[in-house]
Amino acid sequence: MNSRTIWVVCCALSCALLFSLPARAIESSDDGGQLKLMPEPKEVQLRGGGFRVGPMTRILVEFGHQSEDRIAAETLAEEIADESGLNLNIVGVKATAGTERRSIVLARLQDSRVRKFLAAKGLKSDAAIGEQGYLLFADKSHLVVAANSGQGLFYGVQTLRQLLRQDGKHLLCPAIAIRDWPGRERRGMQDNISRGPSTPGFMDKFMDKVANKFTNKFTNRQVQIDAQSDAALQANLFPR
Repeated sequence: MNSRTIWVVCCALSCALLFSLPARAIESSDDGGQLKLMPEPKEVQLRGGGFRVGPMTRILVEFGHQSEDRIAAETLAEEIADESGLNLNIVGVKATAGTERRSIVLARLQDSRVRKFLAAKGLKSDAAIGEQGYLLFADKSHLVVAANSGQGLFYGVQTLRQLLRQDGKHLLCPAIAIRDWPGRERRGMQDNISRGPSTPGFMDKFMDKVANKFTNKFTNRQVQIDAQSDAALQANLFPR
């Protein structure tokens, strides 16, 4: 199921009432403000400085996972374009290029080089990460989101989208280290199909917000979608 088909499904289901989840407020060493992440990551370490996204920045996706990870990469590229006007290239690379400098790297934890790099930064890939968790690391030279699956990588990108903010002509991701995974395997929400609005434009914005709420099960009165049974829905429509 492609992304356009997913939006059609969304419109047929109408809208769901958004529910609130705790946000993690983290003090930023750059501007004295706060970074609010929703939902709250399990482990966060905020450091000094940050990774600046500019016109020469690329989004790297590993060969062998391009079709599955492409949606996460495109979601990130669209966010960056909307926020800064920068149109970043999405480039396929070998797994051994997982820690390339000056690029946003979307990697898999099956790559031993990526695991070793992140472990040296204090981010351990263990059983807790599982299939739906992710690791995120940023400093002045590196920005890496890594997971065991496309689903986990998508969730990591949702957190990265929240971290990016304006910094002159660039976007800045603060220097940070995150280990995160869902507390429950199934996380759902419910809606009444008789309540609107359900226009395509509204649903686009609505589902973009839902993507940050780590939901993977949706019930709409007599219509139920179990994202666990559809990898495309699970990764793109009802993540986490």
